[in-house]
Amino acid sequence: MVKNNMKSERKYYIDNLRWLCIMLLIPFHAAMAWNCWGEGNYIWFQENKGLSAFIILISPWYMPLLFVLAGMSARYSLKKRTMKDFVKERIKKLLLPFFIGEVTIVAAMTYYADRFHNNYGDGFFNHYGIFFTKFTDLTGYDGGWTPAHLWFLLYLFIISLVALGIIRIQKRFFRNFSCENIKMYGIYLLGVFPSIGSFFLDIGGKSIGMYMVLYLIGYYVLAEDVIVEKIVKYRVCNLVIMIAADILDVYMFLWAENTNDTVNTVMMYITLWFGILTIIGFAKKGFNFVNSVTRYLTSHSFGIYIIHFVWILAFQFYLDKVTDKVWVLYVVPVVLSYIMTIVTCEILEKGKNLLRKSSIS
Repeated sequence: MVKNNMKSERKYYIDNLRWLCIMLLIPFHAAMAWNCWGEGNYIWFQENKGLSAFIILISPWYMPLLFVLAGMSARYSLKKRTMKDFVKERIKKLLLPFFIGEVTIVAAMTYYADRFHNNYGDGFFNHYGIFFTKFTDLTGYDGGWTPAHLWFLLYLFIISLVALGIIRIQKRFFRNFSCENIKMYGIYLLGVFPSIGSFFLDIGGKSIGMYMVLYLIGYYVLAEDVIVEKIVKYRVCNLVIMIAADILDVYMFLWAENTNDTVNTVMMYITLWFGILTIIGFAKKGFNFVNSVTRYLTSHSFGIYIIHFVWILAFQFYLDKVTDKVWVLYVVPVVLSYIMTIVTCEILEKGKNLLRKSSIS
């Protein structure tokens, strides 16, 4: 009886890792204004290898980790609700916020991009005419339509539905299928599959195939308690491998004069997989708790994800008019964006509660 209760209790480390990754996006997206590899951005100042190193250091694992966590969460969610209810929840939590975010947050982001890069001088609402009619490279850096950072919501919605079909077939034909007996070397070998998946449905450098593989690994493998315990046991070893591969990846990408692209790519995928294993292992061991702060950040994590980027761009855009100091243009927008994103979430939450109360009365 105790054993069953332990298995059914909420995995707080999954919630905590999700909001931690999302909070990490604020310094990450702010640093993109100084990337060294020629990638466009809504606002771009100049090359800065220090900030670029920070981006490369975390980029191999943080978005993949979010898809793994989504797969793990889906496993637990489907124990409590039907597939039909799961689809309804996905529509409410992912698809509707995607469309609402596009016409509000993302539209404002492309407005700032158009002003910064193209000296657009008309008003924000008039810019909707450009946003809804200009379809170029879909980055939004020229003011046109883009999924922007909300690609994650769209990808996750699509992957959730496709994976649901796979899960349904598996339950019908392989009812007793289980991955809990995989040995540690088998868990390591699973790291090959995201790299294979990356060749499928790659759109703008973001592969639906790779994220689908990670989601399914989260669902079938990393949601197993016995697997997670094995990962916890080897977390220090995984950390050493992750750090070594990550440092080599950053060095080869930014500083090495004669870079071997193949080796660089291999280091990136090693960082991806061992980063996921390391973070899950340490989080399960020391981050599996809940308090008022973690509960708040968990309940607001998707709102923070949707809102944060426009505040970064607004602060960088206006600060650029008064200073060219890198530390000011980076640190101040990061700090203020954390504050204003939370404030915005609170205002929206209170507005939603008022509407709910008025509809009841």
